[in-house]
Amino acid sequence: MPLIACPVCEKQVSKRALACTGCGEPDPARYHSRNTWLGRLFWLAVWVGIGVFVWIEVVPMVMALFKQ
Repeated sequence: MPLIACPVCEKQVSKRALACTGCGEPDPARYHSRNTWLGRLFWLAVWVGIGVFVWIEVVPMVMALFKQ
């Protein structure tokens, strides 16, 4: 049975373990994939926010410059 280091407490735990026996981290084998997903979701929200800001603030300013 392959062992991996828990990403939180670094105790050796089975890849099939549902939780780390040392710290209780749920599903330590998928810790990095969860963090990657949350990181991508965060940056998607940031880019959407920037896009909304540009659409509401910058586009009307540029359109006003071209109307003159």
